Amino acid sequence: MNKEQIVARARTIGQQRQMVEREMERLMMSLVDLSNSLRTIKNMGDEEMLVPVGGGAMVKTKLVDKNVFIPVGAGYALEYGVEDAKTEVDKRIKMTEKAVHTLRAELKKLDDEFHKLEQDYSESLEGGK
Repeated sequence: MNKEQIVARARTIGQQRQMVEREMERLMMSLVDLSNSLRTIKNMGDEEMLVPVGGGAMVKTKLVDKNVFIPVGAGYALEYGVEDAKTEVDKRIKMTEKAVHTLRAELKKLDDEFHKLEQDYSESLEGGK
């Protein structure tokens, strides 16, 4: 590769890295939400509890029904009993963690390629002297 090709490829890698980092950030936020959901489901009892309603606001309430509604996409949700809800959320946590692991591997691959390009560029500068 010549210098211009190396620079162009480095830019492309930088853009790919940014996209992967954004997706990783989104997944990490999802993991926090899922972990909070699982903790809330596990701690549901007959006593009063605080339930988040968004924007940091909470409502003190007593549960009448202990079924949990979990979104499945396109504005739809499925109703689960407590144990099934724990299992479903735990499954989603594991899937999200696996996706994070895959993205970390992708970042490493991009970083390795970028470092190789840096070496190639340095060598092309030395060769041009």
